[in-house]
Amino acid sequence: MNLTELVALQSTLNEALDAIQAEIRNDGLPELSTTSQEPHPLDHSNASTSPRLYEARRLALGKPFLCTFGYLSDEVIHRSEYHFVSAASIGQLKNLLQVPYEKVVEQSCAVYDTSCLDIFVKTGIVDALAETPHSATGLHVLELQKQLDLPAPKLRTVMRYLACQGWVHETQEDVFTLNRPALELRKGNNGRKWVLTPGKPKVASSLLDVITHPQWKHSRSPKETAFQLSHKTPLTLFAYLKQNPAELKQWASSVRSLGDVYQPAIVNDYPWKRLGPRTIVDVGGGQGNLSISLAKCLPECNFVIQDLPEVVPIAQGNIDRDIPELAEEGRIVVEAHNFFHTQPRSSEDIVYMFRYILHDWPEADCITILKNTKAAAGRRSKILIVEYVSTPSTISSTPSGDTISLSDLSATSHSHSHSNSNGVINGNGNGVVKTKSKAYRSITAPAYVPANFGANAKMHLALGVHMMGVFNALERSLTEWQEIIEAAGLKISGVYSLRASVSVIECELA
Repeated sequence: MNLTELVALQSTLNEALDAIQAEIRNDGLPELSTTSQEPHPLDHSNASTSPRLYEARRLALGKPFLCTFGYLSDEVIHRSEYHFVSAASIGQLKNLLQVPYEKVVEQSCAVYDTSCLDIFVKTGIVDALAETPHSATGLHVLELQKQLDLPAPKLRTVMRYLACQGWVHETQEDVFTLNRPALELRKGNNGRKWVLTPGKPKVASSLLDVITHPQWKHSRSPKETAFQLSHKTPLTLFAYLKQNPAELKQWASSVRSLGDVYQPAIVNDYPWKRLGPRTIVDVGGGQGNLSISLAKCLPECNFVIQDLPEVVPIAQGNIDRDIPELAEEGRIVVEAHNFFHTQPRSSEDIVYMFRYILHDWPEADCITILKNTKAAAGRRSKILIVEYVSTPSTISSTPSGDTISLSDLSATSHSHSHSNSNGVINGNGNGVVKTKSKAYRSITAPAYVPANFGANAKMHLALGVHMMGVFNALERSLTEWQEIIEAAGLKISGVYSLRASVSVIECELA
């Protein structure tokens, strides 16, 4: 064991924990508690952390990865004591100290994370524990057996597995209550929407078959993936969902949950005000939630939400419910558009926004989509690509060049309502957020922590594997994004880090 590495990781972890405690005190927030029966004030997705707190959490713990769950709200995670498979400093310490054989067994059994979480939610255990008047003390497995018609001995096995992951607390032998993280699994929450979306374990079970398939292993076609093998269908995912309305509804709900949890960072950390009065076209804008939030805080801008015909009524309904006055003013409209066709909106200074769109498609399709946009864009137009930018997992014992550490993020350069200098609203549009913060800057990975912050990147790396399984698409590095963008006749004018796992790649005509 390299003692220098151990000492460096210990120092990094201590620095991160000290910063977290300082930020909690600075904002006058209550202490975190895993076993709390109420959400922490900062557990809500419309809350926003200071840059220093965000980076300290990322450095110490990263984001939780729970197989089926994939990920939860960045905003929730930055202030919640979720069980983490491994992450950043703690993840590297685990890699350094864990017996290798135990690591092999643990990861090979990780499929049961998915199974037990499914049992927890889909059999009604979460609801029973959430709704009992004895929520503080919990329910005995025999009571759960009586309420849910499930065998108590098998429930005990599942519940103790969930307890070691931090979802429940065994208050006394065989009596379990929800931990605070599990409150995200209650009805109506984004975590619940995500975990109920089917298909991930099924696709994962066929990944080995497709990557060794004699005819398909080199294919990038969305018709030759693990999805087709696992679902025994020639259809692409989107074509399959159109024929299965119930699954389409659940899938759409999970996609919206992703948008909801990253939305505050997108709204707050990109310098929207700098664009001035523009028309912003939300290409593939889905249900319109991001444009609705932006329309509230950018009064000089007009918005066009574009998506397929079947999605248009949903987006229009959201507009009519949330901002009917802006619809009446004509500041926000919805229209049917397929981004594989010519972009109908053309102007000298229009802004085109692609949020979580291009990662679904192979390189050739991405180039086609962007070329269709380029043909309509003007010299002052901007093309914004909101996506995860993958970073190599290289490790250095002595980071070189210009670095940014936690100490560079002042503990006093922000107000309670953390944002950037745009003074924009939070992601759910609940009011204007004034700020004293400087533009958000991400820190540099310290010694012995991978450049991508190790297990902090596992969430999106796993999503990359999943997208490969369903679309033959991949998460991409900045170099890979640049190759696609330049092949479409565009150039990158800036890359903006956010207090989220995604970034904004700003492009313009080459």
